[in-house]
Amino acid sequence: MSELILGVGTRSGAPVDELVALVDGLVEDQQVDGLVGGLDGGRFDEQVDGPADGDAVVPRDTVAAVVTSTRKRTEPAVVELARHLGVPLQTYDDETLASQQVAAPSEVVRRHVGVPSVAEAAVLAAGGAVVARARSATATVVLGRLPGAALTP
Repeated sequence: MSELILGVGTRSGAPVDELVALVDGLVEDQQVDGLVGGLDGGRFDEQVDGPADGDAVVPRDTVAAVVTSTRKRTEPAVVELARHLGVPLQTYDDETLASQQVAAPSEVVRRHVGVPSVAEAAVLAAGGAVVARARSATATVVLGRLPGAALTP
């Protein structure tokens, strides 16, 4: 059953390997720490600085979609991440992203893109609850839980 969505925001030209490693590390951290299984419909905004050590693999059967800005629909790293996971890439326009009440707005993103958030706002626009986030030098990934999903580690 697909339980998770991955919100993604990247700089143009972000390396695909870096994005995949960031996602793998984030999901692995949540499973190892038991945070994914411990949510009761609330938000958990754990800050993770980067991928975990080891060879984590995103549990493909739990990911429903990669969500992002319409601006990123052809960004190679984002497209490749969705292909790598075998899930659809779902995008939202700037107006939809800007209308989301995000917990972690970014002035850098607002200055460059015109919205306060891409990754977190896309998760919220898709109807997800934020579980955790991770950042690298070129990307932000937000792990979201779909409504009604019962996650287990």
